[in-house]
Amino acid sequence: MSTTLEFKEKPSLLGAYVNIFTPGRTKYAGIDKLPRTEAFWNGARETPEKIQSYREACGFGNDGQLPILYPHIFTSAMHIHALAAKSFPLSALGAVHSRNHILQRRPISESEPVDLKCSFGQARVLKAGLEVDVVTRVLAAGECVWESISSYLFRGNHYGELGTPHPSGIFEELGEPTIAAQWHVPPDMGRRYARITGDYNPIHISRILAKAFGFKRDIIHGMWSLAKCLAHLQELNYEQGLRLDVAFKGPVFMDSDSSMKGHEIAGGFRFDLYCGKNPRPSIVATIQAVDKTVTLV
Repeated sequence: MSTTLEFKEKPSLLGAYVNIFTPGRTKYAGIDKLPRTEAFWNGARETPEKIQSYREACGFGNDGQLPILYPHIFTSAMHIHALAAKSFPLSALGAVHSRNHILQRRPISESEPVDLKCSFGQARVLKAGLEVDVVTRVLAAGECVWESISSYLFRGNHYGELGTPHPSGIFEELGEPTIAAQWHVPPDMGRRYARITGDYNPIHISRILAKAFGFKRDIIHGMWSLAKCLAHLQELNYEQGLRLDVAFKGPVFMDSDSSMKGHEIAGGFRFDLYCGKNPRPSIVATIQAVDKTVTLV
């Protein structure tokens, strides 16, 4: 089954939420029966005011370019619409953003119109559930300048025979840290970030609803925490090709202390983020310089 979604502006999530909460969803019939869904938005632009609000929320300076994570923010609503389509056999309500792999070939000017393309990629059955990739490409004048693989995990043990984890989701243990940073997550940052990005997932904006989903309280968006980490890696050269690989391992709670530890690797950094006194990292990641001709696999 094939589904095509075309947008003329940044999509509201209202229609996606309607699809999520109403019946009529296709039943899961195996990993090889997942739909081939594509979403398009040509000539996309974001307002400078919205981009600046994002910079200020995450700690980035204004260099006139989109921060490296912003294309994901730009397209995340398209991801949700694709996952919420009735042709997709699983409820997006229970999806967990588990990994991201990003390749930025060159900086994107904040005033530059771009074409956005999202589609389902590979899927794999893991011990924790079914992991589905959404592939995103950002094109400027026909050239792919930014692309990503965003992986979403649907928990459960009824998806079929176990497969092999994505090789880019395996990280070496953090070495002796030579870089460290700390910050406090403001108690209202979930709502503030949601107003910027449009991601009003209740676990990020309501302590009560977050508890209903099994968390001790509301949690901050993983992409906000990742952005805060990148904002502290001041020596990165964004004029070159960069590859970012990240796995989201656990929650970072609102109104909590975060600490980042990292060290230099060839052309970049390996870093982990921790929430409070939890010895297990909430985020593990690497960011490295790469040749602009490489492909994201």
